[in-house]
Amino acid sequence: MKTKPIIIITAIAIVLIVGIVFFIKSKNHQAVAPDESEIATFLDKFNNGVKNHDTHTLLSCFAPDVNIRSLKKFAKLLAGKPDKEGNKPLTDILFHTEKYETKDGAGGIVVVTIPVSLSHGTLDEKSSSIILKIGKTSKGALKIVQADVREFVADYESYTNFVKSKTVPMSERFKPITLAAFKNAAQLKTKYDSVIWFDHVDGRTFFYVVKGKWDRYSMDSLNDAGFELKYQMGLVDPGLKEIIPPKFDLVHNVSGTVDGLVEVEKDEKKGFYDLNGKNVVPVEYDQIFPLKDSLNVALMRNGDDYFYLKKDFAITEKVAGLSIADVCGKIKSFGESYTWSDSTFRNVMEYNSMDFYNSIILPPSYLVDLHILPRQIDFENPLRNEQSTGDGTNDEDEEGGDRTYAVSFDGKGNSENNLFETAFYSIVDDYIGGRGGLYEAKNVLLIDKKQNRLIGFNANSYHGRGEGGGDISGSCKENAFRALNDTLFEFKTTGVLEAELLNGELLNEGPYYHYLHLVKGQLVQLPCERKFPCAMFVKLDDSYLAGCYTVDKNTYDHMTPEILAYMKNEIYAAHDYQFKNKKWADIFNGEFGREENGKSVNVDNTLNDIEKYNVAWITNKLNSMKNNKLAAR
Repeated sequence: MKTKPIIIITAIAIVLIVGIVFFIKSKNHQAVAPDESEIATFLDKFNNGVKNHDTHTLLSCFAPDVNIRSLKKFAKLLAGKPDKEGNKPLTDILFHTEKYETKDGAGGIVVVTIPVSLSHGTLDEKSSSIILKIGKTSKGALKIVQADVREFVADYESYTNFVKSKTVPMSERFKPITLAAFKNAAQLKTKYDSVIWFDHVDGRTFFYVVKGKWDRYSMDSLNDAGFELKYQMGLVDPGLKEIIPPKFDLVHNVSGTVDGLVEVEKDEKKGFYDLNGKNVVPVEYDQIFPLKDSLNVALMRNGDDYFYLKKDFAITEKVAGLSIADVCGKIKSFGESYTWSDSTFRNVMEYNSMDFYNSIILPPSYLVDLHILPRQIDFENPLRNEQSTGDGTNDEDEEGGDRTYAVSFDGKGNSENNLFETAFYSIVDDYIGGRGGLYEAKNVLLIDKKQNRLIGFNANSYHGRGEGGGDISGSCKENAFRALNDTLFEFKTTGVLEAELLNGELLNEGPYYHYLHLVKGQLVQLPCERKFPCAMFVKLDDSYLAGCYTVDKNTYDHMTPEILAYMKNEIYAAHDYQFKNKKWADIFNGEFGREENGKSVNVDNTLNDIEKYNVAWITNKLNSMKNNKLAAR
């Protein structure tokens, strides 16, 4: 291994680097891997950009189609830039590029691992690393096509918080209300196993307490079959009086679902406590929908029966003949667009920890049940004075400094037989942790008139080769939902496909088909790794030729012959077909667990009846298109 010079970098704000992972956005690189001398020369160039604080050189080392938001932040980090106030960061980063290691990756990519040391003055150092994936462009230039620094990010944040605890006074790190909460929480630890969160409501602090072994990741598995919680959660009021006993799976934000009440969950059932500790709604309801209504604050479902929670928190008798389709318009947030951020809520909920700097929102259970929002969202915390430590979180030049959840209503639809209605949403997560950048998902709410239920499904919009990321460009925004039979549905929505076509063009976006089974009141997706699942599950007809597609910089309102040819060959690739055309072999290299080319010279006997039909149908369509040139719009 050639010896490389050591690079010393002074790190900048956590906000500039948390969770930076650059995702491959295309396959525009050669299949031939760069050799050792080329890697060494490339890293010399990269090092010079770092040593000279030259962000332009650093940016030029990356492929032009990686996540540009995260890339700019990473370049500023490597260039050693302070925040806009001139605050110097607390952590020094030492890149040991003389010790880099390489290994071959798929498709001509070389994986380079660089050890990193984190330090501050005479404090103990911490070891970490970053991983760069480097490939050749069609012109032979080396570029970083993916950078995985998740380990580095976690280590950097942990070490920076360690430095703060040793060097920055508590009064500069936390607001007085947080410091007071720390002291009260310490008293409560004599009675409970853990005090995990504080919820500051109109200047008064409530404490989330736990009996048992608390694991902050357990909430991700709530209601999963076979998962056993090892804790029970409750709530203590500002006077340190227990108002909700620690016997629940989850206690939500104070007034987060209905003003003046606290929603609780146990074994998939929901209920309410008031702030005096009265259990005003027994924890026996399957769904609770807060309402925009002059008489009632919520609609509650128990099995097939519906009940109203009135303004005085009295529960009505079963509402005879209630149609969920008629009530949907009164449910809070239904048919609306909204954005959540750290400034959305008058109350601030935060971790009982000096190491976690975010605030917390636990969305109402109905938004989680309908797969519109996750069980927990972290925002920036206005009660923790990160700016004074040089973290630069208020740097106005930094895009995405505030994490937001934007839910956009995309319209409604009706079924042909009028048995159900649908509502469509686009959900954009501007994420400043773990992954970095913008992430868009699609949601459909199914108003099932036959079962009298409201059901939700959340669909990932990214179907490329990378780990996922980015938002839909806006050129295509399609949504359609239809029943194929009583329990099988087809949800068509615009997705990021990132499929390389035979002519070298890139299919960026187009319709993606999700096939959903209705099982026990939930929409469950049939598994499929293809970009065109429709060719696996349904017999195609001309309706599948229509749709909005973006290919390179062109937009089409139909499938081109090149896209149709990709769909046909994807059927074969999914069955590990050994392509005679090397270009097709390269296009599907690595897909479906394939090696550089498949192993089967004939897969006709492995195709199901639908796939056989679709291969013949596509072949016929391609033959008819040969003399019919389709134009972009």
